[in-house]
Amino acid sequence: MSKQSNFSKSNAKLKKLPTKKKTMNDKKTLMSYLSGEYGITYFNKMFACKLEHIHEGTLQNLQMPITYDVLLDMFKYYKQDLDKQRIHNKKIGKIFDSQQGTLSYDLAIILAKHSDYLLDLEKEKARAAEVVKLQYIPQITKPSIHKENKDDGVDINKMLEDWM
Repeated sequence: MSKQSNFSKSNAKLKKLPTKKKTMNDKKTLMSYLSGEYGITYFNKMFACKLEHIHEGTLQNLQMPITYDVLLDMFKYYKQDLDKQRIHNKKIGKIFDSQQGTLSYDLAIILAKHSDYLLDLEKEKARAAEVVKLQYIPQITKPSIHKENKDDGVDINKMLEDWM
């Protein structure tokens, strides 16, 4: 029976893993985005190998694997920061020979900011959850202070006279 439970656990893990087709599509999407942003038509083998090592989590000093779709999201998320860094580098005279060098430099920045990115995602999720909670708070209606005078057949004056 324990073999059966272990088998079902491993099946559950396999379902969570991205399929090979999805991984290839994510890689193509990432490469297409980078090609358009950096004007690169051919990525050198060293860069392609580095992307593979990042995806597998085997790159030196990398804490965990980063999927291609997360890398793409990070490049989009930090686009303005990367542009500012490029402008700063030009001012101080740090210019790369090719767009491939610029891309490799930007990838290093992206990898250095991975933990910050994860924290930002957690904060955004918390804010979104808070907004959802606020939307579902039931509206409490206050009772009206002014009550309508109803004539229910009871004469208060008569009751007071009888009581005194």
